Amino acid sequence: MPYLVEKHNDEESAKRAAKTNPPLGPGFPEEIVQRTVGLEIWGSRFGDPGGDWCDFLAFDADGALIGERRISGH
Repeated sequence: MPYLVEKHNDEESAKRAAKTNPPLGPGFPEEIVQRTVGLEIWGSRFGDPGGDWCDFLAFDADGALIGERRISGH
């Protein structure tokens, strides 16, 4: 079952996290990074069946999801 690993509500922090390259971040393209004001990182638990992963979700000023990327591993 996925859990919220980290949440960035500060625009500067969200942009920094959004542009961080894998495996530590999603490496969103610049057009997504520029519009990002919030970012959530969801992940699998070590005990979950299957491989480990993290989902990176980028949100704009209206709260709309503008980017989503899954990275394998933790």
